[in-house]
Amino acid sequence: MLSYSFLAISLGFILDNFREDYSEKQNAESLLKSLHNDLKGDVIRFNEFENRRKKLISDIYNFLDDVEERGLQGNDVNQQKLFAIAIFNWIYFEPNTANIEQIISSGALRYLGDDELIHQIGVTENQNNSLLDRQKREQEYFLNYLQPLMHKYYNFKWLNKSYAREWISFEASLDGLKKTNPTEKNMLFWDNDHQLLQEITNLFENYIFILRSSFVTNYDMYIEEMEKTIKMIEVKSSINN
Repeated sequence: MLSYSFLAISLGFILDNFREDYSEKQNAESLLKSLHNDLKGDVIRFNEFENRRKKLISDIYNFLDDVEERGLQGNDVNQQKLFAIAIFNWIYFEPNTANIEQIISSGALRYLGDDELIHQIGVTENQNNSLLDRQKREQEYFLNYLQPLMHKYYNFKWLNKSYAREWISFEASLDGLKKTNPTEKNMLFWDNDHQLLQEITNLFENYIFILRSSFVTNYDMYIEEMEKTIKMIEVKSSINN
């Protein structure tokens, strides 16, 4: 009688372990599908982010070309607009990390049964961290070197007449600068000083170099690894199905 009880208890333990193992595998597959959706969304958003970054570089060059040709103009609506577009449009990309963090922290990786995919998920997490670190460097440069230019030389009064008081969009407010200040006086708080022009130009050229270098050091590899992970998840899903 004792042997039958022992057998029943043992079978119960085995059944419980099987149920737990099955549940964990199902959870891992669910997290993997969620990660797949995250990465597909990130790739779409990141491509948009890259295009906006390229436009930002182009906008900065529009400003630099203008000051190189005409110098620093304190009373000029066109230069104020070019300066505003160049200096106010820093953007930030934040990847979706909740599901990949849960996959790693919950121990779900061991239920995937694919060493190559497990390794690639680790690569994906590292790429996310590298991307955030790279953007932090860009942000630090923007805050430490470019934002002081904005505070010191940009006259916010004319932009805020429509942007803040009338709650008009930033773009529309820039287009309407001529209406808010038809005499174009005190648009920017600087004089056509050669040394100041050289300083501002170099700060923006350095900014462009940092933004461009991000593509080489991080952005190109980031999108490549994200797409690789997506394909590997799709292959595994098709095998499981």
